[in-house]
Amino acid sequence: LAAVGVTRHKSKELSRKQSQQLELLESELRKEIRDGFAELQMDKLDVVDSFGTVPFLDYKHFALRTFFPESGGFTHIFTEDMHNRDANDKNESLTALDALICNKSFLVTVIHTLEKQKNFSVKDRCLFASFLTIALQTKLVYLTSILEVLTRDLMEQCSNMQPKLMLRRTESVVEKLLTNWMSVCLSGFLRETVGEPFYLLVTTLNQKINKGPVDVITCKALYTLNEDWLLWQVPEFSTVALNVVFEKIPENESADVCRNISVNVLDCDTIGQAKEKIFQAFLSKNGSPYGLQLNEIGLELQVGTRQKELLDIDSSSVILEDGITKLNTIGHYEISNGSTIKVFKKIANFTSDVEYSDDHCHLILPDSEAFQDVQGKRHRGKHKFKVKEMYLTKLLSTKPSSSLLGKHPEEPSVCL
Repeated sequence: LAAVGVTRHKSKELSRKQSQQLELLESELRKEIRDGFAELQMDKLDVVDSFGTVPFLDYKHFALRTFFPESGGFTHIFTEDMHNRDANDKNESLTALDALICNKSFLVTVIHTLEKQKNFSVKDRCLFASFLTIALQTKLVYLTSILEVLTRDLMEQCSNMQPKLMLRRTESVVEKLLTNWMSVCLSGFLRETVGEPFYLLVTTLNQKINKGPVDVITCKALYTLNEDWLLWQVPEFSTVALNVVFEKIPENESADVCRNISVNVLDCDTIGQAKEKIFQAFLSKNGSPYGLQLNEIGLELQVGTRQKELLDIDSSSVILEDGITKLNTIGHYEISNGSTIKVFKKIANFTSDVEYSDDHCHLILPDSEAFQDVQGKRHRGKHKFKVKEMYLTKLLSTKPSSSLLGKHPEEPSVCL
């Protein structure tokens, strides 16, 4: 009888504790969801009005980057202005070649003959189409007529196959020609009409995304437009205001350049992410980028007379039990509000900060049974239970960023 009584008492105590835990869990879930909806209703998009000069490229560099996206070695060939070419400077051979290219029957026959060659790869076809576009960019009417003939021939080839798949891949000369032709025709429209709104859209989305944690390994973010890229295993985080001092470099000796800037980062940001935010803050403040690349600069924490270089991985990095290295963060170095960070130029050869692999982790840890805070301290069984659906409101709070183009009624709806 005593054993039965003790067993019943323990069973009641266990049931009571489980009920308390369930009530606490439900309360936390309700609070998280309520806070998410409150943020959705009250959060105002803080858009920086002076987001810097829109980095438009001149036509020459725009065309080269469009025609040869992966063939940087060809860009040095075009030393002339791509808009103005003096016909008197051409020798007889180039004049004869130009006459052949301007012969529609000859050009169409050459293209069909080349595409029948087995050793004429997809890369060769794209390069041939790009060179041909450059040669005919001042004769767009003629290039358009060539495209009509080639497109008609391509449609006849695909008539007995799957016409819906046509033009989905750039595997023929005509497909690359069509891409280049549209780029040339839309270059002025992009620069004069939709370029600035699109740049504002991307800048604003980046601002919203950077307000929350972003896992640098998986690229998942708390604020995103896509549920598949939602960082729902989000740790507790807070904002840290840094006083950033930029080292003077010869490329930026203008007296108007502000070198002391306040930058907001998150304590869960890696050092590489902090660099990107610091560079973006410099661009927003001065209207021009810093004179060095990300891999050319380092960050240094200044505490009195002491300095400490900040790195994504160093001797103080936390190594998990399974041998995976956790990337250093602002919280790992215990950097507080108002701390001074110096941006300096590296003396050694410039290399990428970290080449991430499966042996690294940031916010999403490989061991789901262990929780690790931003300082790298390991806790088992103490992390909060979280479900993905709790953070779906973050998708809705990010979406207003994409509606910025609606503030430009004079722009065509094609912007969306």
